[in-house]
Amino acid sequence: MSECPIPCNLCGSRDVDELGSRDRDGRPLRTTICRKCGLVWSNPRPGADDVRRYYSREYRLDYKGQATPSLRHTARSGRGALNRYRGLAPFLNAGDRILDAGAGGGEVVYVLRRRGFDARGLEPDEHYAKYAREQLGVPVDTGFVQDTVFPEGSFNVITMYHALEHVEDPSQILAMLRSWLAEDGLLLVEVPNVEATCMSPGHRFHFAHFYNFNRETLEALGRKTGFVTAESKTSSDGGNLISVFKRTSQPAAVPGLEGNYERVARRVRAHTPARFYLSPAPYAGVAGRLQAYIADRSAARGALGPKGVLDALLKRSETA
Repeated sequence: MSECPIPCNLCGSRDVDELGSRDRDGRPLRTTICRKCGLVWSNPRPGADDVRRYYSREYRLDYKGQATPSLRHTARSGRGALNRYRGLAPFLNAGDRILDAGAGGGEVVYVLRRRGFDARGLEPDEHYAKYAREQLGVPVDTGFVQDTVFPEGSFNVITMYHALEHVEDPSQILAMLRSWLAEDGLLLVEVPNVEATCMSPGHRFHFAHFYNFNRETLEALGRKTGFVTAESKTSSDGGNLISVFKRTSQPAAVPGLEGNYERVARRVRAHTPARFYLSPAPYAGVAGRLQAYIADRSAARGALGPKGVLDALLKRSETA
């Protein structure tokens, strides 16, 4: 058994194996995997005060290189928001009240409101939340989920795109989100897939990603916090997991997930640089990023501000 300052957030075990010692930028980052259920997490991690400061003021600047989105970034996020809307649309009903937790610059909220839904957002980054309110004119509150109070049953649908991996206590966060949902409400969670092979092995672990999930641990976390899985899938490149959960009357016991630790550890360790660079993944990735960059530049060119970028994308989607 390795020293384990932080127990498993899914099953509570302290019996861990070490999967990594560095993050994607080569900085020290100890990443462990639970030998009982296969959940992966940074162990140890920064203190609570450091986490709050980073996500309220520094993360978006660190990640994007600027405090608020450029028009090109807005175009990229807008295209992503439209894709997310398409994936979410089959689960929506007219008049649904929707919360986007971890709303970023508010692009998903903007698209949902333009499609007629009563949508709002919650974003810990002060600059991005202010940008969403002032530049896009959408209701995005500044704050962390664990500090926020909504009455029980406030929303029919809650979305959480690439945010759950950043929180210190995923079980607590999902339980809080469940309390904000109406009976039979839906929660959509999208996170990186720890088993993915579409990225360089050296880029798998990120110091800002406290938790790493595969399909089994993500679905088990949903069951633990009072949900059943309505749909679960991976993105086309295998890089992301998307699970739609339905609120149930009460949480369920955490399953044993026998063999999941061995599976995750084996797949992570088998994804070597040699295998990666001998596969099509790195070359398809370069081509895809170049294509996306050109599309984003094209969408931003000549636009009259962030709303203009998003409105043009929305109009184009209606005629496509």
